[in-house]
Amino acid sequence: MNCAIAIQYLPMDATTDEETCRIVDEVIACIDASGLDYYVGPFETTIEGPYDQCMDLLRECQLAGAKAGCAHAMTYAKIDFRPDGDVMSTEHKIGKYHEGDPEFAPKASLEVA
Repeated sequence: MNCAIAIQYLPMDATTDEETCRIVDEVIACIDASGLDYYVGPFETTIEGPYDQCMDLLRECQLAGAKAGCAHAMTYAKIDFRPDGDVMSTEHKIGKYHEGDPEFAPKASLEVA
């Protein structure tokens, strides 16, 4: 995995907290459908995978928000990229703080029973 992107999607024209959450949930659903590993935090969602797939997904997040009815969004992205090596995973960075927490796991790698 040579790329990780922390994405904060802000629907600027949402008029209520519920509308904000609805639109952000659609963006997160787009991330979930990608098959990439991701971790949802309270202010941003981190995706992990190959650089090209992560960058394509960053673009898709914009389109998912627009499809959900957002006409004006601000997106802040922090990109960790190593063209010739691996970046540290979310699990490596913060996993020790979530030991035994079933809610903490790379989402794309969870198996459905």
